[in-house]
Amino acid sequence: MFSHFKHLLCFILPVATLMFLSTGLHSITSALAWTIPFWLILLADWLSPNFKTESIPKHSQKFYDGILYALTLLQLANIILMLNYVCQLRWESYNDIIISLVNLVVIRFLVGTSSGTSGIVVAHELIHRPQFSWQLLGRLLLCTVCYEHFVVAHKRGHHLNLSMPDDIATAKLGESFKDYWRRVYLGYLHYAWRSEEDRLTLSQNQHRLIDNQVFQGLLIELALLMLIIAYFGWLAAFMFFYQAIAAVRILETVNYFQHWGLENGQFGKTYGWVSHSSLSRYALIGLPHHIGHHENENKHFHEIAYSEQGPSLPYGYFVMNLWVKLGNTSYQKMAVRELQNFQNLRF
Repeated sequence: MFSHFKHLLCFILPVATLMFLSTGLHSITSALAWTIPFWLILLADWLSPNFKTESIPKHSQKFYDGILYALTLLQLANIILMLNYVCQLRWESYNDIIISLVNLVVIRFLVGTSSGTSGIVVAHELIHRPQFSWQLLGRLLLCTVCYEHFVVAHKRGHHLNLSMPDDIATAKLGESFKDYWRRVYLGYLHYAWRSEEDRLTLSQNQHRLIDNQVFQGLLIELALLMLIIAYFGWLAAFMFFYQAIAAVRILETVNYFQHWGLENGQFGKTYGWVSHSSLSRYALIGLPHHIGHHENENKHFHEIAYSEQGPSLPYGYFVMNLWVKLGNTSYQKMAVRELQNFQNLRF
């Protein structure tokens, strides 16, 4: 009866970030204490019970759309509050400098993590909606992490060429996250720009630069950075860009383990890796049900079907994100074993 309220778990991280930013300036102890909700989410994800298949919810669509609107507002508010917070840091004395530096580290951790696990995840949901207004809102959210070109690279590149040679987002068997990150961070931009050039050439568009969606996104992001520098200063602009990189690294870590080793269908037909974590399912608004998303990308986050037709991840997305970055060698050994098990089950 109340199962739809589980989706409210997605508010924990952005709300915790909002509360930290709106109650500063913090002492060293206080600032570090505000990271506790993030570590608790990580622990809960590690211990999370497996997701149980549920019937499609019959609650009002307004409830789920309201979640997206609220998360969007939280992302925008957190960015603005972060910029204002950085402006208030003090640098007069040695003690001020130490406290301010600790606050900057915590800001990067909280805002970067929230932007990566809430802002980008919501943007991903919105860019797949058919309504232009939703898509525009999704693009705006991606501008808050300087990654608007992800729209083109993801929808035209990843979804249309899943696991094929042209799919830049599929991590190859044996590819480390370090190599993957180097390949995709600027590779997405190059792919998206080329895709837009091809589209505009085929349509014989006379305003190829102005109508280039990637160019529009870059222009907005540049204008946003200039405004931040003008109103909040260089340090705030640096932190804005720093949290953006942190958020995008979270996104690309997810992309990395969602399809690692599945290029060219060499281990059997599957759309991706299976996540059993119930907490990840709700805290990340359906993102871990990635196989169902690829089966029907037009499904809303609460409607995405759960599928076990793929190799299994041993933990939820929060734990996997940390494991991939901190222990990539052990992650790859586990992944190879799971791929072999999946292949043996298939054949």
